[in-house]
Amino acid sequence: MSNVVHLEAFEAPLRGRKLRWFLAQGQPISYPPGFQEQCFIENPPFQRRILLTSHTSSEAWKLVDKWDGILVPSSGADWSIVLAVALNQPGPCLVVLTPEVKAPQAVFQKFQQAGQKTPTIVWFQHLTLPATIPPITFDATFFPPSSAMEEQGLESTQAVLQQLLSSETLRTFVLKDAIRDLRSAGATLVVSGIEEQFPTLYWYYAAKNKTEEKQLLSSIVQTLLLRDR
Repeated sequence: MSNVVHLEAFEAPLRGRKLRWFLAQGQPISYPPGFQEQCFIENPPFQRRILLTSHTSSEAWKLVDKWDGILVPSSGADWSIVLAVALNQPGPCLVVLTPEVKAPQAVFQKFQQAGQKTPTIVWFQHLTLPATIPPITFDATFFPPSSAMEEQGLESTQAVLQQLLSSETLRTFVLKDAIRDLRSAGATLVVSGIEEQFPTLYWYYAAKNKTEEKQLLSSIVQTLLLRDR
């Protein structure tokens, strides 16, 4: 890849990390391409999967996975319950936040102080302009598949990269010049500081998984049939 050849493949472990994962505009509600390959490959597997959603989030989020718990936090007391549940699991725990959730910064600080009990946090967010970064420090930021990046998506991605990366990195990497090669390779971008002193740009595979799409469609159909009974 002409402008991506200098980037390394992302291989850092994600267990117990805080992740921001951007969704492409108009993407169906599901785990985005590349998510399962990045988050579900470590052992032991997650013992619990918890969804944090809001009253304004789509009900389709409840069909994305076989959740062990679904919470709708809105008050300080609710977030205390979230912390108690997430930090007292018997094994590795995945906590997924829908884009509409308003999570206090203090909650993420509590997670960070949990040591070995720290759950893996994934906060899905929409990639839009203006690009705003919440006051929460993420260990890694994953971008949507390059195949789904239209002109507005490219502008939004570039805006976030400018906030996360050094000017030196941006001088040697121009997204518009690299997008064709990224699409050809079925790859996209992630900025990570997990194993680096400063945020570093990597690539990871984010090709669509047709099997996952079929499974999701089957789950939705079954749910609708049950509701009609």
